[in-house]
Amino acid sequence: SSGINAEYGDVTCELPEGAGEEEVEELALQCGTEEYSVEGNTITFTIPEEEQKGFFEEVKALGLVICSQEARWEAREMIEVKDGDTWKRIALFMEMMETNLEGYERIYHNIENIDEILSGKYR
Repeated sequence: SSGINAEYGDVTCELPEGAGEEEVEELALQCGTEEYSVEGNTITFTIPEEEQKGFFEEVKALGLVICSQEARWEAREMIEVKDGDTWKRIALFMEMMETNLEGYERIYHNIENIDEILSGKYR
């Protein structure tokens, strides 16, 4: 799909008992993704929205147990903010959002250098 943003799903499954690094890699490939992370006895796959149907079919066929799943958005095109005044406005806006929107877990954006901006090192 085209557009400004892309939706991804992070799906966490229980790892089969005794699965080593090679088995984990093979499991990810069988599920149709190379994007995954392992923590303890779980594996979290990152799946683009358009590939989720096939992914869930494969997970079911492999008999994997899904522990959790979460949707998230990522910008398809990132921008870098170079102007000092814009830096200040973005930093103030983000601070206001974090202060006043306590019920939100994430604020999505497409600013490549957001960490630098939020560090307060204005240009």
